[in-house]
Amino acid sequence: MTGVVDAHMHVWDATWLPEGLRMAWARQGAGRRLPERTPEEVFPRVAVGQSDPDASLTMAAFDRAGVSAGVIPVVDWTIVGAPGGQHLPVRQLNARYEEVCAANEGRLWFCGALDPRHPDAREIFEAAVQHPHLRGFKLYPAAGWDLTDPAHRWFVEGILERDLTAVVHCSPLGGDPLEVRRCRPAEVAALLAQHPTLRTSFAHAGIEAWWAEALDCATGWQHAYLELSLWQRVALDDYAEFRRRVRRMRDQVGPHRLVFGSDIIRGPKEDPDGAHLAQWVELARGLAEPWQGQAPVLSADELDLFLTGNAVRLFDLEVSA
Repeated sequence: MTGVVDAHMHVWDATWLPEGLRMAWARQGAGRRLPERTPEEVFPRVAVGQSDPDASLTMAAFDRAGVSAGVIPVVDWTIVGAPGGQHLPVRQLNARYEEVCAANEGRLWFCGALDPRHPDAREIFEAAVQHPHLRGFKLYPAAGWDLTDPAHRWFVEGILERDLTAVVHCSPLGGDPLEVRRCRPAEVAALLAQHPTLRTSFAHAGIEAWWAEALDCATGWQHAYLELSLWQRVALDDYAEFRRRVRRMRDQVGPHRLVFGSDIIRGPKEDPDGAHLAQWVELARGLAEPWQGQAPVLSADELDLFLTGNAVRLFDLEVSA
């Protein structure tokens, strides 16, 4: 059996994130239960439990789950998170991920971070594309910019010219301080209308409120992929529904355009030993097996495409079995 590629996962340290973003996450966390806490109480712990800066926990988790390699879509939160200060400028952030991937040669690649509103965005872009392990860019319009704004056309054209992949955050998940309406699947489709040859990953495939919109919007574009990171939530909650949705995706866009991912941000407080990743891989493998009297959703060959082959093609990876 071919090894798995986790096409959407994260490696970071809390100190790499803008303080303004971490404080926003603290505001979110403060209101999640009663009695409510203050953001200042929550802030010191934000993202600390998800820190794995050298990817050592991630590599151990990969080995446990049978994952050969992973792709890290790096997000530029330095503008939306700037009001509270900044830990690591985005140019240095991209360089840090090159170091992490180089230290884990053949197992990690990344998509660079860039908010195109930076005054020196073109210089940041040119510096990022020099990194050998860069395979694309993460587009995160929920930070406050529009995918089809003419002012940012150069960014997309630069991705196209270098035959890279655009990974677009495509989910209503986010909350304070993000503007998630900017990353609706329909917005991604509008981007593809302007750039029909752009190799594009609909990251999270709209989970959960927008999944049908993501499917319909990806249909008809030759180079659009539905990436199912976070879909372990659906599979764990309602496996029958998960299988139904994947079957519909297979029928509508084809098994060659479905990509496996987890969106796990590993650290001592999140999947430290890889058990959650291993569980998700097994749930995905179950798509090629009969279940409760129903036929398999994917053939064995289609499962290999979903778990490995499509990510290899999407990101131009060299992954061993």
